[in-house]
Amino acid sequence: MKTSLILLTAFLFTFGLSAQVYEKQVGLRMGLTSGISGKVIKDNRTAIEGTLGFRNGGIQLIGLLEAYHPLIKTNTVNWMMYFGGGGHVGFINGYETVRRWSNTAGYYREEYRIAGPVIGIDAVFGTDYTFHKVPITLSVELKPYLELQSFQMVKVNFWDFGFGIAYRFKNN
Repeated sequence: MKTSLILLTAFLFTFGLSAQVYEKQVGLRMGLTSGISGKVIKDNRTAIEGTLGFRNGGIQLIGLLEAYHPLIKTNTVNWMMYFGGGGHVGFINGYETVRRWSNTAGYYREEYRIAGPVIGIDAVFGTDYTFHKVPITLSVELKPYLELQSFQMVKVNFWDFGFGIAYRFKNN
C-alpha cells in the first residue's frame, strides 16, 4: 500500500512539467469512498485526479479527467465547478445489503459477503472553493460509479457523495 501511495504521488507531481500555469493539490476525500487524492489542474480548465480510495473493506485506485468552469472568479474569490469521468480498479472485502420481497413477510433486507477484484467506470460532478490567502481548497462532489465485482455481479451506486480538503501548490 505504501508503494502504491508513493507511485501515485510521484505520478501526480511529475505530470505536466511545462511552462504553463498549473497547480497541484494533495488532500483527503471523506465519503462512501474515502481516501487520499492528488490533482493536477492545468490553466484552470482541465484536471487529472488520482485517488487511493478505501471502501467495503478494500482499496481502489481511481483516475478521473475533469473539466473546470468558473462559478465565481474574481481577484479574491475562486469558486469553480467541475465534471468529468474515468475509471477504477481494486479489491473489496466486505458485506452488501440487498432489499428483497417475500409474499409472506413483505420487504426484508438480506446481507451477503462479497470479496474479490473490482473494475468500474466513474463520473464526477462537484464544486470547489479555493481560499485567497491560504493554500487550502474545500470541495463537495458526487461521484457515481458502475462496477463489476468479483466478475460475478454488477453494482451501480449513484450516491457516492463526498467532502474534500486539499493543500494547493501553485506554479506560475
